[in-house]
Amino acid sequence: MLSLYTLGGAYVADESGTALSGAASQKRVLSLLAVLAVAGEAGLSRDKLVGLLWPEAEEERARHSLTQALYVARRALGTDDLFVLSPTSVRLNFGVLACDVCAFEAELDAGELEAAVARYGGPFLDGFFLGSSAEFERWTTGQRERLESRLVQTLEELASRAEASSEYARAVEWRRRLATLRPLDSAAVVRLMSALAGSGDRAGAIQQARLHATLLHHELELDPDPVVEALAARLRTDVSWQSEEPFSSAPDDSIDESTDPAAGAAVEADDDDAVATAIVEVHPLHHEEHVAPARAPHDIGRPIADVVLPLWVRWTVLSVIVLALVGTGVLIGRARRSPASQLHPLSVRQRVVVAPFRVAGASPSLGYLRDGVVELLSTRLADDSAARSIDAGAVLGAWRAAGLAPAMDVPRDTVVKLARRLGAERVVIGSAVGTPARIILRAEVLVVPSGTVSADASISGPVDSLTTLIDRLAGQLLAAEAGEDAQLALQTTRSLPALRAFLAGQAALRGLDYTAALRQYNAAVARDSSFALAALQAATMADRLLDVAQLRRSLAVAWAHREALNERDRMRLDAYGPSPFFAPANRPQQWAAWQRMSEHVSGDADLGFALGWRIHHDGAAAGLPDPRARAIEALRQSALSNSHPPTRGLLTSMGAIPIDSGVSVARLGPLAPFVRWRAAIARSDSVARAHIRDTIFRLGPANLRAIALGSQYDGVAIDDGALATEYLAARATRPAERVDALLAEHAGALLRGRFGPALDVLARLDRAQPGSFAAQRLRVLDALYGDGDSTAAIAAARELAAVAGVNAEAGSGVALTTSESRDANLCVLGQWHASRGDSVTARQAAKLLHGRRGVAVAAVSASPAVCADLIDAALAVGSRSREARARLLRIDTLVLAPQVVGDLSTYAPLMIARSYERLGDTPRALAAIRRRPYMMDWPRYLAIMLREEARLAERAGDLAGSRRALEQYHSYREPAGSEPPAPK
Repeated sequence: MLSLYTLGGAYVADESGTALSGAASQKRVLSLLAVLAVAGEAGLSRDKLVGLLWPEAEEERARHSLTQALYVARRALGTDDLFVLSPTSVRLNFGVLACDVCAFEAELDAGELEAAVARYGGPFLDGFFLGSSAEFERWTTGQRERLESRLVQTLEELASRAEASSEYARAVEWRRRLATLRPLDSAAVVRLMSALAGSGDRAGAIQQARLHATLLHHELELDPDPVVEALAARLRTDVSWQSEEPFSSAPDDSIDESTDPAAGAAVEADDDDAVATAIVEVHPLHHEEHVAPARAPHDIGRPIADVVLPLWVRWTVLSVIVLALVGTGVLIGRARRSPASQLHPLSVRQRVVVAPFRVAGASPSLGYLRDGVVELLSTRLADDSAARSIDAGAVLGAWRAAGLAPAMDVPRDTVVKLARRLGAERVVIGSAVGTPARIILRAEVLVVPSGTVSADASISGPVDSLTTLIDRLAGQLLAAEAGEDAQLALQTTRSLPALRAFLAGQAALRGLDYTAALRQYNAAVARDSSFALAALQAATMADRLLDVAQLRRSLAVAWAHREALNERDRMRLDAYGPSPFFAPANRPQQWAAWQRMSEHVSGDADLGFALGWRIHHDGAAAGLPDPRARAIEALRQSALSNSHPPTRGLLTSMGAIPIDSGVSVARLGPLAPFVRWRAAIARSDSVARAHIRDTIFRLGPANLRAIALGSQYDGVAIDDGALATEYLAARATRPAERVDALLAEHAGALLRGRFGPALDVLARLDRAQPGSFAAQRLRVLDALYGDGDSTAAIAAARELAAVAGVNAEAGSGVALTTSESRDANLCVLGQWHASRGDSVTARQAAKLLHGRRGVAVAAVSASPAVCADLIDAALAVGSRSREARARLLRIDTLVLAPQVVGDLSTYAPLMIARSYERLGDTPRALAAIRRRPYMMDWPRYLAIMLREEARLAERAGDLAGSRRALEQYHSYREPAGSEPPAPK
């Protein structure tokens, strides 16, 4: 029997009470279990669950995430009977998993109050946060308040029962717990003090008054509550209290009800305002027929009328005295607290409020700005994520109610206090000076309640552009508060929603949450399609997540608006390719771009990492000598590299620095699991590898993709890579993710020489993406560069020719499809016909591709213009044209990186090498086949390239290089001899 604990924390424990670790402690698992635990036997609909836990995900993806979460929870807790499932709902099997919150509510419903109170270990899901779902956080808050409210009611009932039976010690116990739950509740403190006094602990009661006064001062900056103070004063002087029984169930005529706070009034003040309301707590006098008990000795001499007065007379006198006491408390409170006003917290809580701007010294005609800026600036500083509307009218009304006249220069500390009373976390103060034609606006953001300045900004311009000025001022404040340069708002975007999303992305990046950062940067670009910096940041995140398709899309936007970037960010963009939009740079251009970047990395860890990362992945494709050493050098150029987690993680994965098994994610970056896996392989640590394999199901897509890519590119731990690919497919929810997972599986099959399974994957790809012709293109390319099935390639080429309108007999090309796959189909067809000696059709396809520009985003698509040049070079080599070498050299000097040329980078080195070999230039052929990118797109033809490299290296006399290539080739093709013979 397992137990789920949610009161005071969140964990699952076994029968011995030991908390389970591993997947059972994952937040997503615990949040799912907690939601279902509160739902009880009724369970919850699947729609409700996905709405709580994955509110921002697409419906299909959210449902898949729920299915996966249910699977992970069952596996983590080691039981397949954890849930009772139906097509529309889910509930917990409480015969397998006991839940403290369920037992707590069941005991309350059964009247077992003391057992329920004993079970309550603390607030519901205390300290537990699921940052990816605001809906879950709101649900948690609601449940926490509901359960605590039930606890308060229960404690009140238990205390009342104890008081009625004169069990003062028990009453104190319950009252103390109530006061702990409601430490600022004056009424609760009064009741606790009365209970303590009734039990004989007068000193403890007085101490409670002191503690309450201290709390009011530190938490709310309020003076002590008058009623609490009055009760404490009486306890210090009235010797009769000890003998009185304020909680007696019978009317005790010896009690002076007019001064007994336990039978009188407890006044709860309204925040910093004067005591606006009074909570009068009168202990009822009942059992009117009961005989009054004998008087205590101290009652001798009291007028007999006090004892024999009728009950209605006593109540009348009591009411008059209570009202007098309350009135006195109100007057005392108002006299002691300042300023005198009726300021209450706003009905809709606002994190930021804007104080009326000071316009002293400005032209009198600008007086409208005092209140006008509040209206304009408030809406621009509204927190979109909190879905709260800014009620500027309520803020202005509150300021007026506080007695702050328009001409008054309000002290800063007064503004902060008023903002606190409005429930704000920050307050904006500012000034406006100028003429009727031109103004200068200055503003500061003050943190409440400290009053420290968290951001400041100023802007100037014509009055008739006031709304634009306010936009720019708000943007500067938002940027400065987010820790960015305030000028960022003036240099990047005029869209405040886009800027806010960008700043949220920056915050996520600082927290090393690349996925969340990418989502926010994409949101910023969606709101402003010319936001170059957001697009560049999105490209950077996609690059670090090894998402090449997203990288190409984001780079397209960044390159299109390159002029909007500053010098540093242009260098970052040029690291991907310094040529015009989506045209690959030649090797000298790329080297020069990296050299410029290297001159600025000292002291800039982010820039150093960006340079090292690019050289690590594109250095070989750019023909850079010893790219590994150059990448390590770039990473270490920054003096901050050792304290920069991504840099440390990359250096560790490259074997440049050792790794300790206890190194945390915070020191290795988000790809820490992949780094540990790579290091375990390097040091042949089978124990560490086994642990990674056992926990690989916990990893996110980025680490799974990195492990799969690392396995395929390096020919190591092939089974680990296959397992990562399986989980990558299981995690896929969007169509693009499913296609990517299939491409990973296809590449793995080809690398291992398993051509039948590779064709099976393509059949599934055809079903997953019908009409895209990606599977047909791959059948052709597999035959050209991967020793694939030529029969399947012939059939696929016919299909591609039909939709592309390429017909050798007709001698003309007519586009029969306008889909984005048209250029990709032409690219593959041109290569196919060139390889078969059909120069007419191949030249026709190249002609259609020349001059075409576009982003190669579709699966198995390539840069049209580069592909056309590649086809032309192949045709020239095939026909032994005099310009064959020149054409081949021109394309060979280009840096064919995946983010620029798309899928072409996976096979172009092999095609170029074969062309050089046909021209009899073995050294160039060997150099060309070695110029291939590393760990970017799926390397489906890498095994064939290694086999060709080994052969070419042997012919060129590089026996060591030949041996290395052959060893890696055989790491894929086991058992030996399973590979097909090399083509002649």
